[in-house]
Amino acid sequence: MSELFNQVIERRGTDSMKWDMTKERFGGEDLLPMWVADMDFRAPQAVLDALHAKVEHGIFGYPAHSKSVDVAVQGWLKRRYYWEVDANAFIYTNGIVPTISYIIQAFTEPGDEVIIQTPVYYPFYDVVKKNNRELVRNPLSFDGDKYEMDLNHLEEVITANTKMLVLCHPHNPVGRVWKRDELEKLAAICKKHNLLVVSDEIHADLLFKGQQHIPFASLNEDTAQRTFTCLAPSKTFNLAGIQTSYVVVENEKMHTRLKNHLANSFANMTNSFAEVATEAAYNHGEEWLEELMEYVQSNYEFVKEYVNEHMPVLRVMDSEGTYLLWLDCSKLPLTAAERKKWLVEEAKVALNHGPIFGEEGTNFERINLACPRETLQKGLEQIQEAYKKNKF
Repeated sequence: MSELFNQVIERRGTDSMKWDMTKERFGGEDLLPMWVADMDFRAPQAVLDALHAKVEHGIFGYPAHSKSVDVAVQGWLKRRYYWEVDANAFIYTNGIVPTISYIIQAFTEPGDEVIIQTPVYYPFYDVVKKNNRELVRNPLSFDGDKYEMDLNHLEEVITANTKMLVLCHPHNPVGRVWKRDELEKLAAICKKHNLLVVSDEIHADLLFKGQQHIPFASLNEDTAQRTFTCLAPSKTFNLAGIQTSYVVVENEKMHTRLKNHLANSFANMTNSFAEVATEAAYNHGEEWLEELMEYVQSNYEFVKEYVNEHMPVLRVMDSEGTYLLWLDCSKLPLTAAERKKWLVEEAKVALNHGPIFGEEGTNFERINLACPRETLQKGLEQIQEAYKKNKF
């Protein structure tokens, strides 16, 4: 395991949401934060060097887009996903959730139906509801061991008023990396019902060994023409605070319409550091990423073994990617509310509470694995002590 990722870095007092807002969000004292999806690891040195050079220059006027960023993004998509994309398809934005919101605004009307596949990343609910669109749930099928798309149910809930599906790919929080046959079946349904697809692929780089990410838009030409592919180096390289992202829109009319909507919303300019960080990360961050995912996967295996040995009432769900672990608490003799209170007040840990991802998450908790092993072990030990105390 790389010493880079074993290093414990003090984040309290650095205006970190994860570390400095835990008390405000969870209400407990001295909680160990293992919730929001950012890492407790420093970004790749090449990114830090590029940002330092930008700071040393000392002038932060309005930025102009650099074509070298396009080249870096194109190279990344080709190397990592075997996907060749014309640079004219890129639109650079300041975050994937805002981008999804802008897409919903530009391509649907109030009252139109937008489908999400639950349990799912909780902002998906808000970007639909707060834009006055009708939220339609297509819950994933779960047999107790594995999650799959319920495509029969999907066809049942589509109506003449359904205009869009928001896909989480890879899926947060359940850790599925969707396979080609699953995506092709979904694409066929979207074509049949003429649905636009917003594919949130922010976790695309965070895969376990043997997994391969397949961009939804890369399946075929029809799918490419109806899909908005939302990507970012932010989750991959721990750059969320820089707010850098981009969307691939290969349909020229949709591309123009979205760019115009962003311009009309005065949301068509990224910050000076976003492009610098993106270019450096994609050109020089690959080795760092490979070491990161080895470390994250070893953390995943560590938690799985620890839970099986010390807290067998709990169960770690199988995962194919992301640095987020989905913990099955269904056999714990507590309600969801009681479990949340127990974790905060007795275990002194802050986890993402399953119900925020939808009612299908009622029996689950989400744990962030992107931290040094020392931190992760401390959190598990605190949960185990509370577990033993209650004789579960």
